[in-house]
Amino acid sequence: MKNDDVTALLDAEDRALAVHEAGHAVVARALGAEVAFIEIDLGTGNGSSRSGDFADQIKNLAVCVAGCRAEHVLKEPALGRKAKESDRKKMRKILSSLPEAERRAARAEGYRRAEAILMGNANVVRRIAHELRTRNGRIEGDELSALLSLVRLNHETPCG
Repeated sequence: MKNDDVTALLDAEDRALAVHEAGHAVVARALGAEVAFIEIDLGTGNGSSRSGDFADQIKNLAVCVAGCRAEHVLKEPALGRKAKESDRKKMRKILSSLPEAERRAARAEGYRRAEAILMGNANVVRRIAHELRTRNGRIEGDELSALLSLVRLNHETPCG
């Protein structure tokens, strides 16, 4: 593999990581949660965001799956990295708290909500992802509030 190919692969992975974490934050904010911070570490490929949990488990599912859905919606797939284990673990925990008969529908609704919010806020996700990559990998406080103020709250489009 040539140096240019390696550089392009690493850049794509960095963009995917930033979009992933921005997706979590945008969906959390659109559903009404306060978001404390978003961060990525381009050296390790790790990232996180911190927002409040909801009493409504479908909203929690939507935030949980928002990272991977953001990569899909914005066409920034992680090429060499799989979905974060912590996201899968949290989703399993949320689903296990629901009656078995409701799990499949709840999972589908969480994905639907996340995707609708992300599609309606794609430019905000892209902007936050760009800022994450240029601001030492962490955004919090007033800077984060200003970026998240652009999120369309409770924005959902009907699927059909």
